[in-house]
Amino acid sequence: MTSVQLDRSPGHPLRTAAISGLAFTVLYLLHRLLQGTGPDSATAAAVAAYNVAHRGALLASEIAVGLALLAFIPFLAALVPIIWQAGQQTLAVAVGISGGVFLAMGFVSNAAETALIGVADSNQPAAVLALDQLQGRTPIVWTITALVAVVSLAVLRSGLGWRWLGVVGLVAAAFFLLGSVFTRVWRFIARRRPMLPGLPGFVWEWA
Repeated sequence: MTSVQLDRSPGHPLRTAAISGLAFTVLYLLHRLLQGTGPDSATAAAVAAYNVAHRGALLASEIAVGLALLAFIPFLAALVPIIWQAGQQTLAVAVGISGGVFLAMGFVSNAAETALIGVADSNQPAAVLALDQLQGRTPIVWTITALVAVVSLAVLRSGLGWRWLGVVGLVAAAFFLLGSVFTRVWRFIARRRPMLPGLPGFVWEWA
């Protein structure tokens, strides 16, 4: 197994990846916290009312996630060559592809949510529903799952960090996957049983 040693130079790619990765994590968590619990239902009126009532916090959350996605770019740019040089070329390509797809989906979702905030008070229920569906159906969780899984495998196979980080990452990827599936199943059931509580769906949305 090839081991990659961390150079103490501030400009070293591994240090860049660590700093930008930390920035991404903090900003993304801030985004999720500012999003709040979401509307009580998926109707146009409920979605619009929630966005109008929480306009400031939601705009701040979109700024936070936009900055998080920008911070992710140097993280990905630094990490892919490190994995490649560690002899894991296939995983390096997989990280680059999954990271690029995640960035694309992230910016699509960010644009849709920002536009939704803008039209929430315009009395355009069709536009509200269309934008809400767009941002809700953007497969962010699937791309995060793929990215976390391949980065975790790279950690395990190349010695980029402690092995337990790779194991934790694989467990997290499985959690993301199960959470996404559970949320979709719960929504399917809830559409047919509107009186069912929405808490499980909300909890798994955080995955």
